[in-house]
Amino acid sequence: MSPPLPPRDLDRRRPLSLTLPVGAQLSRFYPKGRSAIHFDRNAPGRFNAPDAAFGVLYAAQSAAGAFAQTFLRGAGRRLIPPDLIAAKGFVTLSAAAPLRLVQLFGPGLTRVGATAEVAHGGLPYDCPQQWSGAIHALKENFDGIAYYARHDDNEICCALFDRGAGKISERNRETNLERDWFYALLERYDVGLTPD
Repeated sequence: MSPPLPPRDLDRRRPLSLTLPVGAQLSRFYPKGRSAIHFDRNAPGRFNAPDAAFGVLYAAQSAAGAFAQTFLRGAGRRLIPPDLIAAKGFVTLSAAAPLRLVQLFGPGLTRVGATAEVAHGGLPYDCPQQWSGAIHALKENFDGIAYYARHDDNEICCALFDRGAGKISERNRETNLERDWFYALLERYDVGLTPD
């Protein structure tokens, strides 16, 4: 069964929102060589605009959530190639203004007529992209979507719309992930490195 598409009366419903206050921190792994604050318009992203009309930046409320979304995409993944890790940097972002996100988890799902499959279903991403477009079009001008990470449903992730670009700033960046905190994340998820 496919996830439900946005209902026709979405604009008359009352979505639950999660507000990140000024100073709230978000974590993100990003490809080195690209800006750490990048609003993607390409087709593959789960909550990217279905017509590339707006960009989306993916982040999480914790480094663990960002790790799960970046490095654990293959179900049951036990080993991560060192070259994948070497290709990534890590950035901590800070909210310079409150960020209002549609809560696409918990009771927020029923409020808008969605199910957890919207955020947790596999490819293709046509359905979640339709949701992103519909939420972006709401008159409340939400800054994005909050949802649970597919590979760790204790972690809240965010798909931020580019209209909120001025509401976030870079707080800290690390280009070398050979750090104790990163190895602790490998241990948390019981994954290792592939042999060279």
